[in-house]
Amino acid sequence: MGNIDINKKLLDEIDKLELSERLIAWKQAVKDEPWKIYADRERYTVQSWKMTEGEDIEIRRAKLLRHVLENIEITILDFDTIAGRSTPGVIGACTSLDVCGDYIPDIWRDGEVNMTLNADARISREDLQLLRESAALFRGKTAPDMTMKAWSAVYGDWGRGVTDAKVKDPSLDAGIFGNVTSVMQWEKVITKGLNSFISEAQNHIDEFIISQDSDISKLYFWQSSIIVLEAAIIFSNRYAQLAEDMAANEKSPVRKAELAEIARICRHVPANPARSFHEALQAMSIIATCKLLEHPMHNNPHWGRGDQYLYPFFIKDIESGAATLEKAAELLSELLGRWGTQAFVTGETQRESHQVNFGINNVLLGGANKKGEDASNELSYLFLHMVGKLRLSSPTVGIRWNRNTPGWLMRKAIMTNLETKGGIPLFQNDENMIRHYMDDGIPYEEACEWCGLGCVYPCLPTRAEHYGAEGIAGYNWAAILHMTLHNGKAITGKQLGLETGDPRGFKTFNELYNALKTQHKYVIERIFRLAAIAREVQPAYLRLPFISTIGLEASMELGRDVLLPHPDYAMFGISDRAIIDVADSLVALKKLVFEDMTLTLDEMIDALESNFEGTRGEEIRRMCLNAPKFGNDADEADLMAKELSEYSASVIRSYDNSPFKNYMIAREGLAWHYFGGLGAGALPNGHKALEPLYDGAASPMRGADTNGPTAVIRSVLKAGFNDSYAHVLNQKFSAAMLQSPESVDKLVSFTNTFFKNGGTHIQYNITDREELLEAKEKPQEHKDLIVRIGGFSAYFVQLSHEIQNDVINRSEHML
Repeated sequence: MGNIDINKKLLDEIDKLELSERLIAWKQAVKDEPWKIYADRERYTVQSWKMTEGEDIEIRRAKLLRHVLENIEITILDFDTIAGRSTPGVIGACTSLDVCGDYIPDIWRDGEVNMTLNADARISREDLQLLRESAALFRGKTAPDMTMKAWSAVYGDWGRGVTDAKVKDPSLDAGIFGNVTSVMQWEKVITKGLNSFISEAQNHIDEFIISQDSDISKLYFWQSSIIVLEAAIIFSNRYAQLAEDMAANEKSPVRKAELAEIARICRHVPANPARSFHEALQAMSIIATCKLLEHPMHNNPHWGRGDQYLYPFFIKDIESGAATLEKAAELLSELLGRWGTQAFVTGETQRESHQVNFGINNVLLGGANKKGEDASNELSYLFLHMVGKLRLSSPTVGIRWNRNTPGWLMRKAIMTNLETKGGIPLFQNDENMIRHYMDDGIPYEEACEWCGLGCVYPCLPTRAEHYGAEGIAGYNWAAILHMTLHNGKAITGKQLGLETGDPRGFKTFNELYNALKTQHKYVIERIFRLAAIAREVQPAYLRLPFISTIGLEASMELGRDVLLPHPDYAMFGISDRAIIDVADSLVALKKLVFEDMTLTLDEMIDALESNFEGTRGEEIRRMCLNAPKFGNDADEADLMAKELSEYSASVIRSYDNSPFKNYMIAREGLAWHYFGGLGAGALPNGHKALEPLYDGAASPMRGADTNGPTAVIRSVLKAGFNDSYAHVLNQKFSAAMLQSPESVDKLVSFTNTFFKNGGTHIQYNITDREELLEAKEKPQEHKDLIVRIGGFSAYFVQLSHEIQNDVINRSEHML
């Protein structure tokens, strides 16, 4: 079906917009202000936890958030016209010690605290002491701590061992729980207001009493919902009072009026339905801040389909004259910028797998609506335009491509990509995604509303997403191959796999291949059992009543926290990573050892164990690198990737996850290839020990895709990957190539062709090698340079040197 009617004149007006002076001042403050970690939240979590000892866990967690929202320091900065910040600073972070325990090693040393691999943050001595007190109070008592104890009771140190060896991720202290990284019920929040949620909860309580129901956990949930919802309204009113107090002392008439407007709006939303675009964005800001303060480590307030639920407010204000386009753009940019610069503090493993300083929040634009029409609109265009002007590493912006996606949106997307350089926006195949969901029994009306979780992983607003929530988000095929080549021993030297035999004794390729499959099945089935154990343990030690109430509509009806997954509403997924690395490795082994017999298996194993050292080792490595590689339209590698993908999916899908839906597969990006590389020694594809693996999930070996971009997408299409909802493909093009409208149209055509032939995902780094090399040498001069890593973008100068080199050495294509 066709597209909705579009005001082309409005698109032209959007193209003329620039950043306002207010936004320019804010961007400068982001550059100038030091990064700080604040302990104010921990002060009030400790107070609350001590005051509520002995109460039900759901009620305790609700009262904890209420105590925080009623007392935490709040601020309205000079350039704010929307209230709602988790800390008083321009760049600030708070911590999740009450949720994850003692997960920040740096708080036990004086000085700055590492937020990620290469980002320190200041913290006062008083705040550091508060963090230490909180860590000591909660250490050993949190859901991650108790889950690890349960894992140890079943498997000894195996659960910790496979995490340490990078065989599976994330670690439990990553703090991922059901729905914490998913989209909120934004449309319901802004069209009905929190008072309607409170009424719902009270009605359920009344019905519970009348019906003489005995399931007391439901009563506690509804009571907790009311506690946190009322707390959110109080929190908004605190901002209103602050704005009024500031206005009373403000000398500038313009700023005085702005503060009065903030106060007026915060008195109305989010308690009541929004009446304007400004009020809708303000309601979202308060809700996102409350979500963050319930569990700060996962502070990604995803927009979901922001161009859909916000569109009626936007277009009404523009057409009625209630707001100018310039004002609407400034408001949207303010919230985009604030969410895109919300810092967080991670544990060790997330530093390796993410390497980002800002929470990843996601907005998907366009795509099909419930009538089957493409729903791209003028607000989709405005999102792209302002993202291009802001030039931030976050949010992750995606285009939901379908055959009716209009050319004006695709061209704007490529032009935005050219402005941001670092893969913003990415492109996902809307048709494939909806089909996958429908194949898994999800009705079209739900499936068409899919949106992004983090970088590219898909989620549904109507279902609680548990991806990563039990310490299981992905596993490492390269680490499993390493174990196969070392008779079950992982990179750490521990015997984590089966003893499938000394690889030197394998007489045929099939013997080796079958050993790899045996090792894989053993590891994945144990990993799934770890997840099932975690699912049973975690709810006893943690609940998230705000995220449950605002995040999932079914929670209110069921009277059930999202940490207690319901079979009808819980979704589980996993990412089986490094398939291309292993496919290339198997092709090299098969060709060099078993077919051409250029090498003996002993020679290959010796070279791997020495990390290709010495003259002979380097000679063997060159043979491995010269073997057929995925991404060159070479059948040997492409069909091996297809076979591995299908085998992996068959094992995952055959696992009985009753009473829940079976695991779905989505192969995302992050900076996982850095993390995954730490789990593998030298491999037959020429990979040296501990180096980053291939980026993304469908990307070729960096520098090995020598036949051009068309050969790459032919390889991807040939491999199929039809068993996965998404598989990240990165491509790098020279910025010099895209200097004319014709060249932009070529890249649009290239993208359309890929998707029309079944491609699922593609994203583009549009930058020049020389600029990247200069940024590495002179980081202070290139602080704003954005690059695409895996499924997300980051500032180049904040990345590890290994990932910087990885991006530099990727093939730079021309069309």
